[in-house]
Amino acid sequence: MTDQPSDSASSQAQSADSNVGQVVDSSALLTLINRGLSISEFAFHWLGIQCASLEHVTAAVLLMRDDSSNVFKPMAKWPFNGSVQQLAEVAEGVIEEQCGLLVPLSQASDEQASYAAAYPVHVGTELYGIVALHINSDQPAVLQAAMGQLQWSVGWLSLYKNQQALILSDQLSERSKRALELLTSVQTQQAYKAACLALVTALSADLGCSRVSIGFPKAAKVHVEALSHTVEFGHRLSIMSAISNAMAEALVIGKEVISPAVDNEIRAPDHYQLLQESGSEHLLSVPIFIGEQFYCVLTLERSQATPFEVDEIEFIRAVGVLSAASLEDKRQAQLSLPKLLLAKSKNVLQGTIGPNYIGRKLIAAMVVVLVLLFSFLQGEYRITAQTELEGSIQQVIAAPYNSYITSAPKKAGDTVSKGELIARLDDRELRLERKKWLTQRSQYRHEYNNAYAKQERAEVNISRAQMAQAEAELALVEERLRRSRLQAPFAGVVLSGDLSQRLGSFVEQGETLFEVAPLTNYRVILMVADNLIADVAIDQIGVLVLSALPSEKFEFVVTTITPVTEARDGNNFFRVEADITTLSSSLRPGMQGIGKITVGDRLLIANWTRGLIEWLQLQLWRWTP
Repeated sequence: MTDQPSDSASSQAQSADSNVGQVVDSSALLTLINRGLSISEFAFHWLGIQCASLEHVTAAVLLMRDDSSNVFKPMAKWPFNGSVQQLAEVAEGVIEEQCGLLVPLSQASDEQASYAAAYPVHVGTELYGIVALHINSDQPAVLQAAMGQLQWSVGWLSLYKNQQALILSDQLSERSKRALELLTSVQTQQAYKAACLALVTALSADLGCSRVSIGFPKAAKVHVEALSHTVEFGHRLSIMSAISNAMAEALVIGKEVISPAVDNEIRAPDHYQLLQESGSEHLLSVPIFIGEQFYCVLTLERSQATPFEVDEIEFIRAVGVLSAASLEDKRQAQLSLPKLLLAKSKNVLQGTIGPNYIGRKLIAAMVVVLVLLFSFLQGEYRITAQTELEGSIQQVIAAPYNSYITSAPKKAGDTVSKGELIARLDDRELRLERKKWLTQRSQYRHEYNNAYAKQERAEVNISRAQMAQAEAELALVEERLRRSRLQAPFAGVVLSGDLSQRLGSFVEQGETLFEVAPLTNYRVILMVADNLIADVAIDQIGVLVLSALPSEKFEFVVTTITPVTEARDGNNFFRVEADITTLSSSLRPGMQGIGKITVGDRLLIANWTRGLIEWLQLQLWRWTP
């Protein structure tokens, strides 16, 4: 807390001490502000003026905040060789209280009472400094005057700080304007090399350099791409080699290199060699990094004895970073397609196997693991097809003759047992016809008996023939009467037919009235896409899941592959038949679901990319001449 002020400020201490006791007006402080002094110089003079304008002040200290460490340090003290330890402790109290303090100081019994007056210096709402005075008096008027003087005078410190901020803002604005002009000169160039030449030429003119060079990494070296005010430089091999070596040296060091080096800078032999060959007075190399990736090096040479300043280095770095994106876009635009692909692949590879980019590495590792797994792991290859369940036998019950429907106790969906009545046809006409032929048969038998008794051979033969005819007609009528009762041919389920809404209606002979299928034997009909039928073979095993029974699985065996296709939904399908081997009382003909035919084990990658590969093969064949 007791650091000494700067040498430039201390050199003027005696002149400031000589002003003690004089009252200085505002014009003196305004003159200090306009002189362009550094903060340490202004603080020293300001403190001396304040102490000179106040009576009974024996010591003073001004603490200012260091922006880099955010710690308050002594910027100036008065008198120059005085002790300000007690004042520094009071100033720390101002930092905690954030307000002015008037604190009595401890002294010997024979000494006059003294006080420490401290007041904060604010810039806006932020605490910027503290000024503390040692007042060798306990008179209220003196103490009140000192506190009032401090409250009024700290405004000049705030004014100085604001003026410095304004000057810095103007400098940054001017620097930004210059950087924008340089960037515009790069942007207006179409070609990559022309843009590089425009950049170094503009930098050379703006910073008063004899030569500015730009180099880019190439293999293990740095390739010089452009020299200011020079289009062709192939004949200057020695100087080009020296510049390239200096750029590579700056890249290895990883920061700007100034030559000749000052005491706190790195000494670089390649830069010294370039100075010797070029005859320049000062040399500066600034490596440009985008993020953590090195992009280029700017090397600047000056013939006059003006060293490079810190603000110039910051300006060069800013211009380099701003121009890098534009230069890279122009370079990429001029690359041929193979070189562009190679550069992109190299960048991706460097980002994958180089430092950082943990996300890329994890993704690449996952891709490698998946490729290895898919290259060696095999899985079951199955063909999926829409499936329908049919009865192994389907019996059609048709109308045996033209008639009318009198009853229909069964309809589609009903289960029936063998011989159970499904429907009945009108048989009244048949019964009348049966009586007719019964009567005719009795009559013919009577005639036969009379002719046989009379030994009339011709009449006997005629009567025997008439009796046979009547017997045949009667048998036909009896058969029709029997068939008027439509019965189930076997135990099963009625698949189609509902005559309950057609009672009394006419049906023609041969008209289909019902379809019946058994409940014990089924066959599976699979509609296999035409691009998959080559993998289907007889005796292959599969599994069926029906929409009505999604929780149950039924096994089947392929028995028939029909050579006829069927069009559905714009695609062609082959009809494949299979026998179901797993039976259940819940099965019914007509149920639909999804069947999967097991073909065998294949690589997982082949299973998942089969459709894509086949599509690509077809497209390639289509466009092949």
